[in-house]
Amino acid sequence: MAFDYDRFGSVAGDAIRANAEGLDRAIASGLRPPPRMSVATWASRFRRFADDDPLPGPWRHETAPELVEIMDALTPDDPCEEADIIKCAQSGGSASAECWIGFISDLAPGPMLFVQATLTAALAWAAEKFWPMVENTPRLNPERGGTIRALGTPDGDGSTKGKIRFSRSNGFVLLAGASSAASLRQRTVRYAVEDDLDQFPDDLDGQGSPETMVDQRLKVWRRQGLSKRLKISTPTIKGTSKIGRAYATSDRRRYYLACPECGSRFVPEWDDIRWPDGKPAEAHLIPPCCGFDHIEHWQKALMKRPDGWLSMEIDDEPVPRVLTEEEFQAARGRMPASVKRGFHLTGIISSFQTWADMAVSFVAALGDLNKMKSWTNLVHGFEFELKGGTPDYEKLKELREPGWGPRQMAAMPFGPLVITMGVDVQGDGVYLELVGWGPNAESWTLDARFLPGATDVKGEGAWVDLDTYARRRIRFPGGRKFGIDQICVDAGYNTEAAEAFCRAHPNRLAVFGRAGWTLPILGRGENLRYEQQGSRAGQAKKRAEDKAYIVGTFGIKLGWYGFLRNSLNAYAEEIAGALTAVRGRVHFNMDLPDDYFEQVTAETVITETVGGQPRRVWKPLAGRPNHWLDCRVYNTAAQEKLMLDTLTDADWAALRVERYAEADQAQGGLFDGPVHVAPTQAMPAEDAAGVQHETTAGDTYLGTNTGWL
Repeated sequence: MAFDYDRFGSVAGDAIRANAEGLDRAIASGLRPPPRMSVATWASRFRRFADDDPLPGPWRHETAPELVEIMDALTPDDPCEEADIIKCAQSGGSASAECWIGFISDLAPGPMLFVQATLTAALAWAAEKFWPMVENTPRLNPERGGTIRALGTPDGDGSTKGKIRFSRSNGFVLLAGASSAASLRQRTVRYAVEDDLDQFPDDLDGQGSPETMVDQRLKVWRRQGLSKRLKISTPTIKGTSKIGRAYATSDRRRYYLACPECGSRFVPEWDDIRWPDGKPAEAHLIPPCCGFDHIEHWQKALMKRPDGWLSMEIDDEPVPRVLTEEEFQAARGRMPASVKRGFHLTGIISSFQTWADMAVSFVAALGDLNKMKSWTNLVHGFEFELKGGTPDYEKLKELREPGWGPRQMAAMPFGPLVITMGVDVQGDGVYLELVGWGPNAESWTLDARFLPGATDVKGEGAWVDLDTYARRRIRFPGGRKFGIDQICVDAGYNTEAAEAFCRAHPNRLAVFGRAGWTLPILGRGENLRYEQQGSRAGQAKKRAEDKAYIVGTFGIKLGWYGFLRNSLNAYAEEIAGALTAVRGRVHFNMDLPDDYFEQVTAETVITETVGGQPRRVWKPLAGRPNHWLDCRVYNTAAQEKLMLDTLTDADWAALRVERYAEADQAQGGLFDGPVHVAPTQAMPAEDAAGVQHETTAGDTYLGTNTGWL
């Protein structure tokens, strides 16, 4: 029996009827479940890129079909609770996360935590990636009635820099930094994204790992079976990589390409990439299924399928990396819908780098362990396995080359073209190493000394002698003299005095060594808060005015040990009668102190546990000072500052012509004006143990020597 609205009169009845119908629609809308749409479908329908983007216009699955299944796993009605993406750089993994956030704001709103290594990085992601997506995607754009609230609305109910609000619900995305315990404790959330996971600290203020803290934020929603979690990162060191561990405990899916020749499916590996000798830019792929010669990179897009993912093990049996199409589909049918899925986006399958680019960068990294680590992690998308122990310092002494040294020759040996100096500051003096550099990272240890004296007061003590040494010119073969091109000084100890020394000349740089496998050789870090150490400890505490120069010590030491092993191997082959050119060949002179070789190999890599997380770190060997190892670290930073790796063969040849030319009395130095060195009484050489050695008048760097210094 219908309700009689007319009994209220014509006007009132119509108004009541309209209100009732509106209420019916609202109730129906509230009860209606969201449309059954996957994240991948949402992306293809609604995601848009700007006209000036490298790939403008709508999201197209054909660009990267491997991302479809990853996004579908994040759809609410999929049983997957966690997706772990181990990837190469620029693979589309983070773009998948952005699509997921857009989908959530539209069809499955709820509270989300987005975590980067630092809050600064999270805010940068929002400014550079998320808000441009919102602006270019009408479904999200608040100015077009989209699902994201605008920044800084007058009523104060809009999004903020640290919290992105949804317009159709109370859902939000809270931006957090893994280095801030407070930002990880604030909310109970349904969804979480942990981006750049391997950059997260192992332990946060003694409260455990950031991963554990995020896990606690998801607990309530996970108990109801409604939570979703996404971990994304390029890997680092095998055995301690966080994304590597997450992937290892997942169902470990690999992506299979379809062979254009025989139709089989296969997982491409680096050994399948080939190129003619000396021509890595002509790299191509030889498929392991039929050996067809050869598949060009442009065919990669034709070899990709949205259904390309398959677990490494199904029913406790390993899955071969080569399968016929029938075998592949049968295996897909048996693959369980895991709650924890892992996806490996390798460089070989990436749509955003070519096989030729990979091959060229691979060849450039050969012989340099630090570069090979970066290539393995960032370009190839795999964990890097540390191999080889500490080089034998007694064997290194065999590499000393007779006939040259600062006490024996009037000029440097033939070879070095650029000169750097690294300085390690201690309370009772400074250690220095003078290094010459040539092409292919070849180096010559020209000098290594300890200059005694206090270092806590700027311009006094050891700083006086160091300044005198730093102003000297070095005599090259041919007789011309040039100043030291770049000096890097450890500023982590007695910082004010070290910075004062560096301000005296433009070729001097104060640097701070920092532990970490992913840090660059030399980079600008965040402002540092430091305390002056030494005899005036605690009296100076301030924030550096400029962003400090940070030296990534872990990677440099890895590369240095690799160069030492390369040199030992090359020496052994030369003894056997073979001539071998290796990257990073190291040359030592006969005048180096005996303990020099012990010190430059004074550390080793160990595994330690912090906050329940294993990590690989460099630690000094018992009873072995490491001052000259630190000097070599700072020398490597100095050559990085000079960008020697960017010099072409023509650049090196021109430099050789300039610096090896015959002496000219009118020749100017590397610096603008003449360098004046105050005459100083010769000092006896002193080793690290403080033992003085009897010297001759030529055995000094202070102007009375007859060698090249």
